[in-house]
Amino acid sequence: MSINVIAIAGSHRKNSNTELALQIMSKRLSKIDIETEIITLANKKIEHCRACDNCKRTRKCPINDNLVEIMEKMITAQGIILACPIYSFNITPLMQDLITRGNRYFHILAKSVIKDDFNNPGFTYKNIPYSALKGKVGAAITVARRAGGGMALWNLNNFMLVNEMQVVGSCYENTIFGNERGAIIKDIEGMNNLYRLTDNFGILLKRLFS
Repeated sequence: MSINVIAIAGSHRKNSNTELALQIMSKRLSKIDIETEIITLANKKIEHCRACDNCKRTRKCPINDNLVEIMEKMITAQGIILACPIYSFNITPLMQDLITRGNRYFHILAKSVIKDDFNNPGFTYKNIPYSALKGKVGAAITVARRAGGGMALWNLNNFMLVNEMQVVGSCYENTIFGNERGAIIKDIEGMNNLYRLTDNFGILLKRLFS
């Protein structure tokens, strides 16, 4: 079977260093026949979670925006990469929206998860069989001007772990440093970590899905 990866750039800018890092990963993965679709959240219509709890009753998100389409693509992929620049020592508002709404979506809303309990009005977190992302391979990277990568990586990795994904790492923290467009290429250690992360990601995908 073909192996497909969804790589999401959480930057508010198009053509960002975050997107560049994903392009580098995509090119490296293509050498081992793994296809990657890069999705940038910049200029997408994405709203905050309203905490309305309608999804518990209707099994669908009442918000009609691009995020639902993106999350559906994540469900059909074998691998997911989350990449984000650092805003105020943490992930961006766009990536936070993905994580906040995604945790509910993947655990409760996906029909593939609900099964026999789909029409049960009393369906709660206590009897969720599994996440719709269970078993997928995940990797996270952050791009920082100077600091904040560790906290942001913790948030991204924790999202994947609580969705029962197989999360890979590198030989050090997966934060690349750079400010101006293209500057991350000059971070030699950061690039080496990115290459190692990409290789580990590809190896696990091949072992699980080839």
